[in-house]
Amino acid sequence: MGEKSTGPNPTYRSKSGTKRSLLVEGQGIPIAITIDGANRRDMKMTRATLQSIVVCRPSSSSTTNTQQQHICLDKGYYYPEVYELLEEYGYTIHVCKR
Repeated sequence: MGEKSTGPNPTYRSKSGTKRSLLVEGQGIPIAITIDGANRRDMKMTRATLQSIVVCRPSSSSTTNTQQQHICLDKGYYYPEVYELLEEYGYTIHVCKR
């Protein structure tokens, strides 16, 4: 009833704006970026971000134990789908757990 004075219910998450998914290398230099709507979950942007990498990655056959490629993500990416995708790309995965 008080909707006109209080605004929309915050659980609907009807956020406007954009969300940027940025991938940087170990020294902080950006190597990939994607942009989507603000109401998009982080994990849904993982594949698009990995596909937008602008530098060539070493092939998985040339990667040795001393040249493993690590990827560190926050808890917004703690989903089985993300783990499967990152394993497909050959990363050593580090994700903060919820």
